[in-house]
Amino acid sequence: METIVALALIMMALVGPVSLIVRGIYSFSSSKSKITAVNLAQEGIELVRLIRENNIACDFANGPKKQNWTSNPDGGTMPSRAEVDIQQAFTTITCGSASIKFPRLTNSCSRVLLYNASAGTYGYQTGTPTTFSRCININSPPSGGHDTDIPASDQMDVIATVTWVERGRTRTLVLRERLYHWE
Repeated sequence: METIVALALIMMALVGPVSLIVRGIYSFSSSKSKITAVNLAQEGIELVRLIRENNIACDFANGPKKQNWTSNPDGGTMPSRAEVDIQQAFTTITCGSASIKFPRLTNSCSRVLLYNASAGTYGYQTGTPTTFSRCININSPPSGGHDTDIPASDQMDVIATVTWVERGRTRTLVLRERLYHWE
């Protein structure tokens, strides 16, 4: 009887710390994925911001020739749903006497991101497939949802959605940013 009680006490002493260790490992893995997702979403927003800033710089360099602040570097206006890739070669636009490099927007949101370990980057060109995917939505603010002291045509909402699978469950992180046409 004493042996059974001793074994029960030893088991209780071991189960508690082991379960805490397992929970800590799970929390670390989950936190690492969330941090990666936040960084991927922020990178997507920053690349759209770079396109906006380069459009405005190009408009300034062109003089009287107008460059719309919402222009897609590959032509037309920015798509409403897009992938943006830091690994893909930037496109160069001639603006007056200057040449400005722009990231490209792909009119798609269907691919998983690849991780290039040697460069430490995520993209769609080279690397190992991950469970992360990123979609950038670029829209005009909703009716009545824009800053009223600035014309709605001088505002755009950029929404970066990163989705990944973790332990069999699909996770989603959404970051929103409102960009303005400044001159």
